[in-house]
Amino acid sequence: MSDSFMQNHQSALDNQMEDNAIQDLQDAGIYPDPDNDAVLENLYEQVKDEFPDAPDTVIEYTVQKKFEELPEPTGDYDD
Repeated sequence: MSDSFMQNHQSALDNQMEDNAIQDLQDAGIYPDPDNDAVLENLYEQVKDEFPDAPDTVIEYTVQKKFEELPEPTGDYDD
C-alpha cells in the first residue's frame, strides 16, 4: 500500500520538502528573496538625481535599461 501512495504523491512530497528547505534557508538569511523593487527604486532615485528635469517616462525607460544591464546574481544556488 505504501508503494502506491508514494507513486501517487511523491511529486507533492518532494515539492513540499523543497519549499521547507528554501524557507529554512530564507529564515536563516542564507537564501534571501530577490527584491527587485528595492533595486528599481534605487535606480530610479539615481537617474532622477542625474536628470532632474527629465520626464518620468524617460526616467522609467532609463531605469529599465539600467536594470536590464545589471549583471546576473552569482552563486551556486542549485546545490
